[in-house]
Amino acid sequence: MTSRRQFLAGIPAAAAAVGFSTTPGSSAERAAAEIAAAKARLQAQLAPSPLDAAVLCNPVPSGGVIDISKRDAFPNVALTNQRGVTLPFYEAYIEGKVVLMNFMSIRDEEHFPVTTWMAGVVAELGDRVGRDVQVYSVTRDPEHDTPARMAAFAAAYEAPEGWQFLTGSRQHCSDLTFRMYRKGHASLPGKRKVDIAFYGHGGIGIWGTMPVGIRPDDAAGRIDWVTPRPLDGRAAPRRAGPRIFDPDSPLNHNREV
Repeated sequence: MTSRRQFLAGIPAAAAAVGFSTTPGSSAERAAAEIAAAKARLQAQLAPSPLDAAVLCNPVPSGGVIDISKRDAFPNVALTNQRGVTLPFYEAYIEGKVVLMNFMSIRDEEHFPVTTWMAGVVAELGDRVGRDVQVYSVTRDPEHDTPARMAAFAAAYEAPEGWQFLTGSRQHCSDLTFRMYRKGHASLPGKRKVDIAFYGHGGIGIWGTMPVGIRPDDAAGRIDWVTPRPLDGRAAPRRAGPRIFDPDSPLNHNREV
């Protein structure tokens, strides 16, 4: 018996000597340890991310809503895109760029599908989005529309790289909507029946609006009005700005005739 006990006691040392290892404890204990480790890994994956939280702070003071002597009359706000990058709005998103912009909220989409319409306009613009035209959808509901939710929302619409979804603090989002609409704007879902989108050229400070819901090709054509084109000396100059009114054209009233 003594020899047998000495033999069994020597097994772990012998196994280690030849490169084997043993796991202490019974099979039930090892199973419990593996379950605990799996739960820890799952908890790490589900841990809150900064992108899951609303943007609560104001990185910079807005300095008043409108100052016509600065930043093309835009307030000094900073907004965060769906990838979690926070930048000063005018310098990063507007200055020197051709822009299409609308205001939205994820919870409002069911009642007023403005993003669905924007997706049609983006499809009409094609590969110009991100190259010639920058597209922004700014939330009216920043407490709910966190960067993570905006990222999932953008993915659902297969938004290209040049279509960014922006959120921020309540004050900064309100200041920006006030600059564009020149009045306060409701953020509650289900209250809106009509709206407008904004387009313009941040390099020369010219802006226009169009009703949400017009034909996507008409919307894309309006953006052409503010998009610079290379001059061709062989071609006759073309008229810029709004089209000449033609009562027989559906482009003037957006109805099928």
